[in-house]
Amino acid sequence: MAEIAVIHMDMMAKGGGEAVAMNVLEALEDDHEVTLITLTEPDIEELNDYFNTDVSAVSVRQAGFLAPWLHETYGLQYYVLQNALLSQYARRHADEFDLLVSTINELGLETNSIQYVHFPFDWTVSLDNREEIFHPTVEDDSVYERLCTAIAGVDREDIQANTLMANSRWTASVVEDAYGSRPLVVHPPVDTEEFDPDPWDRREDGFVTLGRIERSKRVVEMIEIVDGVRERGHDTHLHVIGPTVDEEYRREVEALASDREYVYLEGELPREELVDRVCSHRYGLHAKEFEHFGMAVAELAAGGAIPFVPNDGGQHAIVDDREELLYESPADAVEKMDRVLSNPDLQRDLRKRPEEIRRRFGRERFREEFRAAVDESLGRSTDATAETSPDLSEVPGRAD
Repeated sequence: MAEIAVIHMDMMAKGGGEAVAMNVLEALEDDHEVTLITLTEPDIEELNDYFNTDVSAVSVRQAGFLAPWLHETYGLQYYVLQNALLSQYARRHADEFDLLVSTINELGLETNSIQYVHFPFDWTVSLDNREEIFHPTVEDDSVYERLCTAIAGVDREDIQANTLMANSRWTASVVEDAYGSRPLVVHPPVDTEEFDPDPWDRREDGFVTLGRIERSKRVVEMIEIVDGVRERGHDTHLHVIGPTVDEEYRREVEALASDREYVYLEGELPREELVDRVCSHRYGLHAKEFEHFGMAVAELAAGGAIPFVPNDGGQHAIVDDREELLYESPADAVEKMDRVLSNPDLQRDLRKRPEEIRRRFGRERFREEFRAAVDESLGRSTDATAETSPDLSEVPGRAD
C-alpha cells in the first residue's frame, strides 16, 4: 500500500475534470492511502451523488493558506496564480508521498509523477500564445505571467519524465507541441451505467445540453441555434442542464429563456433527472469551442441522443468524425440539424449503441487504465530506490 496524493484545484466546480478526479480517488482508495490536495473543502457526499461515485476513504488537505484564500475571495480571477501555488505546495510536500497524481493538468512535480492533462497550460511559452479561453482572467500582464511561471516551477525535462495522460488525441497533440512528449490517450470516465435509452419513437423531438452555465459554454449561441431550427419548421425545444458558475452569464441566459417557452433553464439537476432528460430526448447540443474532450457529449451519446458539436477539439472522437454532426457556425448548425431532423433514415444511421459508448468511454475502462499506470509508476519508483540504495548484505556484523 502506497501513500498517494491526488492534486486538484476545486472539486466543487463539478465539471469533467472533477469527474476524472473523483474516479481516480475511487480507483485508488481501496489499495492505497490517498490524500486529496486541493484549495477548497469538498463535500464528498454531494460529489458522490453528483458523479455517481463511491469515494469514502480519502483524506483531504488544503494547499496552504494563500491559494485557498485567493480562490475563496476572487474565484477564478487569479486562476493561473492559484494553479501555480497549488503546484508549488505539492512539490514542497512531495517527500511525504510515494506518488503524486495531478488531475488538473501539468504541474511542477517530481519526475516520477502522473499528470492527467485536460488541456496544457504550456508554461514554457509566452502567456500571449496560450489559449485565451483557458485563461480568461489574464490580460497580457507580463509581470503576472513571470510571477506565475516562477512559482509553478514547471520544467520541460521533468514533464517529459512524468507519466503523461491526455483526454483525447487532439489534446495529446497539443501537449506534444508544447513539451515534446506524447501523452497516452486515456479518455475520461463517462458514467454510462445509469443510461437506459428510451425507444426512439417514444423520445421527445428536442435537444438537451449538459455543462456548467458559463460564457465559454456558449449557451446563448445554443438558444439562437434552436431558434433557427424552429424557424425551419421543426417543433423542437431545448433543456439547459448544469450548475451555475457565472451568475452574470446565467442572468443573460435567463433573460433569453424567459422569452421562449421552448427553452427550459433547469440548472443543476439530481443525477436521476439528468439521466432521464437525456434518455427521453432525441438530440444533444454542445457549443464550447476547442473542447478538450467533451464528457457531456459522451453522456448524451450514452443516453442514445444524437449530439451536434463544433468542428474543433476532441469531440470528433465521440461522434466518429461524422460531418453531419460537426458544425462550423450557428448557421451551419441550423443547416445540419434541419437535414438530420428531416431524415429518419439518417437519424437511424447516426445513433450509437450504448454498449459501444461503454466500451470506449466507460468508467471501469478508465479506472483499470489508471490503476495500471499507478502500478507502473510505483514499480519504477521502487526500482529507482533499489538502484540508489547501498548494498548492505556484505557489511561485516550485519544481521538481517
